Amino acid sequence: MFDFLKAEAASPTPQQIARSCRWLGWIGFSLQALLGFIPILVVVTTVLFNPRQQQQSGFSVGLWLAIACLIILIFSIYWCFRYTQLANRLEIRDLRPAKSQVIQDLKLGLLANLGIMAIAVLIALSRVGELTFKMLILPQGATVITPSPTGRLVAQGAMITASNMIAIQALINAIAAGLIGVIVALLLLYQVGQHRNLQD
Repeated sequence: MFDFLKAEAASPTPQQIARSCRWLGWIGFSLQALLGFIPILVVVTTVLFNPRQQQQSGFSVGLWLAIACLIILIFSIYWCFRYTQLANRLEIRDLRPAKSQVIQDLKLGLLANLGIMAIAVLIALSRVGELTFKMLILPQGATVITPSPTGRLVAQGAMITASNMIAIQALINAIAAGLIGVIVALLLLYQVGQHRNLQD
């Protein structure tokens, strides 16, 4: 279906493009929804159920970027579903959109997913850099003593908590979801680009 090695690949029919839009749209939708679950959960719980952190630092730049990334991710999940609706329109000759409109829709999906990846990488660089700095300022083999409700808690090693690791996992999931969206959009752009005119 996607023949990247042949210089003169045959022009795909609108029905073949519709079939690709349908199955790539469903694959992209399901994988992005699955990968997007953790980032959505982390951002929602941070905003709604962690008022102590918001009182201490307010809404930080990192949190605003995370919310923007989440909104774009939700849009991208919807856009992958929209590819399946585009497939239905491509199969019916009277409803078939122009090639330029299809390419514009695919480029918008590509741009949204590149945005997800760029924002998530910026947040990840900041977060991992912050954790690395915390680990480097501790003397080697240091013991960290932190206050707890029952007294003082002595822990070997650095101050990396489970919430730090969940946040990093959420960032990796967001990057992976963006990558899936980019791959789906590029494959569809390639196939649509091989066709002469969708109105045929």
